Amino acid sequence: MLSNLRIITFILFVSASYSQSNLFKSHPYATLGTSEALTASASFGDIDGDGDLDIIVANGRHWSEYNEIFYNDGKGFFRRSKQLGSERNTTYQVPLADIDNDGDLDIIVANDRIENQIFKNDGKGNFIFDHYFGKKESNTRGLCIVDLNNDGYLDIAVANRKSQNYIYFNDTKGFFSDKKPFGDHDEATIKIASSDFNQDGYNDLVLANRNGQQNRIYYGPDFKNFSLLGNDNHETRGISTYDMNSDGINDIITVNIGAKNNIFFGDRNGNFSTSQSFGKSNDATMALAIGDLDNDGDLDIVVANNGQKNQYYINEGNNYRAYQFGQASSVSYGVTLGDFTNNGFLDILISNSGSRNIIFFNQSKR
Repeated sequence: MLSNLRIITFILFVSASYSQSNLFKSHPYATLGTSEALTASASFGDIDGDGDLDIIVANGRHWSEYNEIFYNDGKGFFRRSKQLGSERNTTYQVPLADIDNDGDLDIIVANDRIENQIFKNDGKGNFIFDHYFGKKESNTRGLCIVDLNNDGYLDIAVANRKSQNYIYFNDTKGFFSDKKPFGDHDEATIKIASSDFNQDGYNDLVLANRNGQQNRIYYGPDFKNFSLLGNDNHETRGISTYDMNSDGINDIITVNIGAKNNIFFGDRNGNFSTSQSFGKSNDATMALAIGDLDNDGDLDIVVANNGQKNQYYINEGNNYRAYQFGQASSVSYGVTLGDFTNNGFLDILISNSGSRNIIFFNQSKR
């Protein structure tokens, strides 16, 4: 059943404070990779079991490069690294997840026009190639790792731009061969996020679409029924689900190119009839991350922009105050939030394509 969601939009007041803030600062040694690497995104987790957050970066995009793992020295610097696997890949995402339920993090690799890959952790922080999944002709842009059939094991929803999207089901041992197509065969999907939007006990999928296509919510467990989200003039590049207004229901946040970014507020029936916008209509936003940057109990927003300074939005209750950071010349493809210094505050990692990836340290004090 297709239901067009009537969106009643309230413009979210964003304070016109676009001067540099002192909340986040970079450090000349807090960079990852080379200035030539075409990084699309990054993920983090305690890979070597020493109690701090390590980082894996997805390199290549359309061009073949090695993906890299960077090890935290405990102070937020990453001087030691190694490549993932023995092959160069055209990678867009490298999420970490325990796909075989053995208690350690594995790596799933999303590639453009070559098969996606699974690397399993041997329990000592070494990643061994396990198997390919997906089609080599698919334009994979994003992965969503979530249990989609309620069997207690993580499945993989694959976003393939302008080709068929698929769900790959876990065989309970971390192998992914059983697949289910969903959505239209030519959806220009860039990213996928998940939550149980209609509160029926099954996770649903929300798709960020490009090329004049509206975003869509597909409802589990069969992922046939869907609703439309936003407008077809939204060139959506990033999507996430968090409870932004603290009502106990996850909302949907989208970031766009050539249109304002949006927060769509959900109800318990899976409807998103009200929204708030943030940012400017000429922002070229590629990605977003959500977290409590100032530890005041509410959620703030960070966005990565292409050819513009990046921004973070501090939640002040009734409005968001916007701040710029980084260089306007950077082609920023991804943003990740993590406490890389173990001081209790979230830091920002910006993934850049054609310049070094940069960590911006949170300057807040306890």
